[in-house]
Amino acid sequence: MRHLLFARCPACLASLPPALTRMLGLPPARRRPAPEEEAAYEAVIERAAAKPLALARHLREQREAADQGLKLLAAGRKLPRAMEPLARMWALLDRSWQLRFEDPQRMVQLADHGVLASLQLDEAFYGQLVRCDLQARAHADLGNACRVANKFSDARRFLEDARRLFEQGTGDRLLEMRLLGFEAALFGDLRRFGLATQKLQQIHDFYKERGDDHLVGRTLVTLGLYTGYSGCFDLAVECLKQSLELIDAERDPASAYAASHNLVLFLIDSGRIAEAKKLRLVHSRHLLGSGGRVNEIKFRILEGRIAFGEGNYGRAEGVFREVVKDLDEIALPFLAGIERLDLAASLLAQGKAREAERTVTVAKRVFVSLGIQREALQAVILLRDSFRIQAATLAKVLEVADFLRRATSEPKLRFEARAWED
Repeated sequence: MRHLLFARCPACLASLPPALTRMLGLPPARRRPAPEEEAAYEAVIERAAAKPLALARHLREQREAADQGLKLLAAGRKLPRAMEPLARMWALLDRSWQLRFEDPQRMVQLADHGVLASLQLDEAFYGQLVRCDLQARAHADLGNACRVANKFSDARRFLEDARRLFEQGTGDRLLEMRLLGFEAALFGDLRRFGLATQKLQQIHDFYKERGDDHLVGRTLVTLGLYTGYSGCFDLAVECLKQSLELIDAERDPASAYAASHNLVLFLIDSGRIAEAKKLRLVHSRHLLGSGGRVNEIKFRILEGRIAFGEGNYGRAEGVFREVVKDLDEIALPFLAGIERLDLAASLLAQGKAREAERTVTVAKRVFVSLGIQREALQAVILLRDSFRIQAATLAKVLEVADFLRRATSEPKLRFEARAWED
């Protein structure tokens, strides 16, 4: 008994009957597993260790397949039916992103198909956390595509879905930065600049800690945009100038374009036409090398507004006619309606009141068909009526055009009709 109780001889303890072991209050003897049990256990360990490696290999293979699929989509061809869901999702989302400056409607369609592909991902293979990450990416891209296409209610819904999925996922920081950027862009479009700035500040701090000057500069582009939208044009100009010092234009020509475009835009809005014209030439390598039809049209809009600001109304008229035609072709009717008002201002400045009136009437029909908010529609109707009674002035046309630009993302904005008080 002393040998059992104090020496705890393993061999003797293992030979005791279970009933005697319990009666003496001794721990049960550890049975050595049989060889086949050891082999099964080791196989489980090997499978558990190999799963991350297999997943990483699978992700690389899917990325390569997605790159090939992207080439097919860019060439106007369909993806193979046998393509696996993840590769299909990535290819569709990548092509959707490429079209953000070319075809917003097609951008939405492709992102929508990307979300459908993400719903086919096998949770048993990817695991719940990774699957949520992938679906969050797809929903985020669809939400941003809807925002680009001015479908703000859809954008909000899909970005909320993306946020919910992200919170259920791995917490990947880079994915979170992408989502924060899209959320900030939507808040900015909705004129909720305080919330947008909070999101952007998180992105700015993250990339500053990582020492990535380029991404810090890219964040400053958006911060500068929202600062300008808030009416602080001088501060916005300084912010955008700083962003151009940090951005790597070869790495990201789109951000260099955005910084240059917004810089010129706010100089025009603040009446600094000569400086706007100068910097448009200084940064022409960014403005002309960005690619994308939407960006090209926006470049022409700047040209038209500079010409108008200089008093070259004939030149402005020609530019705005081209802009309206191009916007109609790519199905951006609201922007086309606003540029029709810029065209009307150019016509009226040249004494072409009848033609200006017809242009405003067409714009009014477009806005009615789009079901724009009541305050904006009343502003357009008020302008149309002022033409009818031959009381239209350049100030009235410009005030309505400016109001519509701001009312696009600020539904509660009130039309003050200052030009009608004179």
